[in-house]
Parts: sequence; structure tokens; C-alpha cells
Amino acid sequence: MNTADLSTDILKAVSRSFYLTLRLLPSEFRGPLSLGYLLARLSDTIADAGALELARRKTLLSSFCSVMKSPGLTQEAAELCAKLPKEMDGAGLSEGEMELVRRAGDCMGWLESMEGSRAAAIRRVVGIITEGQSWDLERFQGEGIVALSDGEELETYAYQVAGSVGEFWTEIGVICDPEFSRYSTEELRVLGANYGKGLQLVNILRDIPEDLERGRCYLPGVNPGDPAAICEALPRWHSRARVLLADGIKYTSSLRGTRLRTSTGLPAVLGLRTLERLEDASWEDLQKGVKISRKMVKRTLFGALMLSAWWLPGSWKNYHRRIELYQSS
Repeated sequence: MNTADLSTDILKAVSRSFYLTLRLLPSEFRGPLSLGYLLARLSDTIADAGALELARRKTLLSSFCSVMKSPGLTQEAAELCAKLPKEMDGAGLSEGEMELVRRAGDCMGWLESMEGSRAAAIRRVVGIITEGQSWDLERFQGEGIVALSDGEELETYAYQVAGSVGEFWTEIGVICDPEFSRYSTEELRVLGANYGKGLQLVNILRDIPEDLERGRCYLPGVNPGDPAAICEALPRWHSRARVLLADGIKYTSSLRGTRLRTSTGLPAVLGLRTLERLEDASWEDLQKGVKISRKMVKRTLFGALMLSAWWLPGSWKNYHRRIELYQSS
């Protein structure tokens, strides 16, 4: 089994931004985190295959979740990996997504070859994410646009599909290097969960018009048919995203090692850059799509490196202080 291209070509094809983050990691961290992402991306591909009948997607996700909870290359895992390419053919996937589907068996094989504690952590986080994706399919059934009822629903969903990744990052970090952070594991788990939730909230705020077209409104307490009402509700969630991402910066400031700090902090800074654009965006801007340019991504990467290197001026701790001052002003 060749896993080299799974963590390079396949990973890059399904996520250019996260691929950059993972490639910056020290080698001992990269393998389990890359595999965890690929498996989570595989379940997300199943959940989002809109051309596939909803009932079928639910069944496939249920099987995937069951496989994640069952160590060992079980018969159920083999059957799922064999049927996925046929089931997903014609489901409107990109070539990268389809190739990941075809390589599901290799991903499962890689998981089985992974050291025990790392494999258990991967199974745990992918199971939580898949449960969140299954909830998403159930929650947004019905005619028209379905909206969440309260903030707790949104926070729970954000934790399942992204906050759990912050906890997973911590778990792998402690396994690979018990002294990878100056903070305790419990402090890191809380900060990491908030970090992931913040990144997910930015995604939700960016994708509101697209989600509405799919019959989903993740912002609670708003009329999904009234863009003006939605825009009035946005500042509350912009502020919440900033608070959560600030915890991501605090998390990063505690880590040891230039590469680890750079790779961990980069998504938070990119999230804050995106949030700045979202805060200035009109409804028409949101409909067109709010993104940061490749040039800005490169500049942000360079900035993250400057914050991470002990021999250069600046630090993540100072950056966190600036965010806190901005929030209090």
C-alpha cells in the first residue's frame, strides 16, 4: 500500500489551504493529522453529494460511522470501500473528491497500520465529525429553508464538525511530544475546541447565500427569507468568531517549535483576514463570494512565520494582545 500520494497529491486535490497547513508540520505530526483530515473529508464528500438521494447518503454515512468505531479491517469496512465508487459515480464530485472516494480502502489500510493511540484518536474525531454531518442531514430536512432554533444548536454543530478537530490536534500533539506546549492538556483542549469552532463559524458566515440556496440557515433567530434581517444579525456572530479565533492564537502562542507554531497559527490568521472582509461586506458581496486572494495567503504565511521564529521580532503572544485590545475597543 502506497500512502505517500494520499498525504500529498490526494490531500492537495481536496484542500489546497489545509494541505499547506499540514505540509508545514513537523514530520511526526503530519501523518496522523493528514489521515484524520482525509477520512473526515471522505465523510463530508458523502454528506454533500447532493446528486445522491438523501436516504442513500444517510445510509452510507451511518456505515462510515460504524466502520470508524470498529478497529480492524472488518467486512463492513471492505464492503463500504468497494461500493463507494459505484455509489458516488455521477454524484457531481470533483475529480479530486472522486479519487479520494476510489482510495477509501487505502485510507482505511493506512489507519490500520497507524500506531494504536494515534489510530484511536483518528477514529474518535472522525466519528464525532460524521455524527455532526449526519445530524446536519437530519436537521435540515423539510420544505423551504430550515433555520436553527438557537445559538446552542449552532455551537454544538460547530464543535462536532470542527471544534473536535482542535481537541484532536491537541491529542496528537501530546502523543508525539508530551512537551509540545507550555499549557496543560486540559487548557489546550478547551482552546483547541474554541479554535475549531471559530474557523467553522467563519465558514458559515462566508457561505450564507450558498447555504440558503441549499435550504439551510445556520444563523438562529433570523428570518432566512429576509437578507436585511440576516445582515442585522451578523455583527453578533462576527464578534463571536473573533473571540473563538483569539483562543486559536492563544493556543498557538503556547506551542514549541517554529514549524508547529506556523502551521497551527496560519488558519487562525487567515480566518481573521476573511472575517475582516466579511465585516465590511454587503449582502451583494456575500452573494458574489468573499475570499482572500492567493497573494494575501502568501503574505499571511510569511507573517505567520515571522510570528513563529524566535530570531525574528514579534510573537504570537503579542499578536494575541493586539486582538484582545481590538475586541475591547
